[in-house]
Formats: sequence, structure tokens, C-alpha cells
Amino acid sequence: MKTSETKPQQRSRATSKTIGERVKAAKTQPTENLELHSQIREAAYYRALERGLAPGHELDDWLTAEKEFNQ
Repeated sequence: MKTSETKPQQRSRATSKTIGERVKAAKTQPTENLELHSQIREAAYYRALERGLAPGHELDDWLTAEKEFNQ
């Protein structure tokens, strides 16, 4: 009887290609998306200022600002 060996999982070419496509798409965003990104960044900064710029809540600031702009 043959025993089957387990091999470590490898990323498939399809996965790598998908990641590459995502990076390319992020670099070529339309101007309106860049403007929205800039507005979200500014709103997140002001949220951080309200907190006294205490570290550890950057993601919360960003997500809250993003949610406000998407509503």
C-alpha cells in the first residue's frame, strides 16, 4: 500500500494573478475615488484629533469616516 504524503499548500497562479490584478486596479483608480479617499482620510484625521491622537484606534477612525461617506 502506498501512503499519501501531505504537501504544504501553495498559492495557485490564479490566486497570484488575482492579487496582481487587484494591485493594478488600486493604482489606477478613477479621480473621483481618489477624491473620496482624500475626504475619508481627512475625516479620519479629525476623528483622531478629537481623541487626542491616542494610538490604537486608527482603523476605527478610518472605518467610521468611511461609513459616514458611504451613507
